[in-house]
Amino acid sequence: MGNRAKWEGWAWSFHQFGEQLLRMAAAHLMWVVCTLLGGIVFGSFPATAALHDVLSGKWNDRGLLSAFWHAFRRYFWRSQWLGAGTVLSGVILWVDVVFFLRMGTLWGLSIAAVFAGIGFLHAATSCHAFSLLVREDADVKRTLKQSFWLVAAFPLHSFVTMGGLLLLLILLLAIPVLPILLGASLPVWWMNARMSRLLEKRDRKRSTKQPRGETYAV
Repeated sequence: MGNRAKWEGWAWSFHQFGEQLLRMAAAHLMWVVCTLLGGIVFGSFPATAALHDVLSGKWNDRGLLSAFWHAFRRYFWRSQWLGAGTVLSGVILWVDVVFFLRMGTLWGLSIAAVFAGIGFLHAATSCHAFSLLVREDADVKRTLKQSFWLVAAFPLHSFVTMGGLLLLLILLLAIPVLPILLGASLPVWWMNARMSRLLEKRDRKRSTKQPRGETYAV
């Protein structure tokens, strides 16, 4: 009976894993459709916000298609401003880094390193912002402000999050079928999971005073 229960437990876990993959694949397909409906430029940001929303589990009380379309419309304008602002500022930072690197001087390299550090902070803030937008349901200004302070308060968490995201992107490039099935869902799932962890750490830090020298797990 013990072995049977063990195998049944494994089978149920495998079944749940398969269901989760199917949901993520379906959500990715809807992300592609909604991105194309918005002409890519006007569709990718609200589709990404909707993907964060449905993969966070909020759609359990309704169908996946209905929940995705509802979130797409709900966050349409806020996600447009959030996405456009982060992309534009990111491009400006990238141009600054390249410009100072091409100077070839020690002073130029030092300035480029400073801008690169700001760029990492910007990238981490931007990646966390979409997940925070749908969780807090706040305006763009408040979302960016909260995302920035969370990243600044837990830098090690941000390094782990960005490192994991980089590994996922490498995995997507290495296995051609993955971008077709889970290209958008997999990174968003990771960001949602890390955001849940980050908010738990924030709430724990608020409720308890951390002893000197103690660090939180990432």
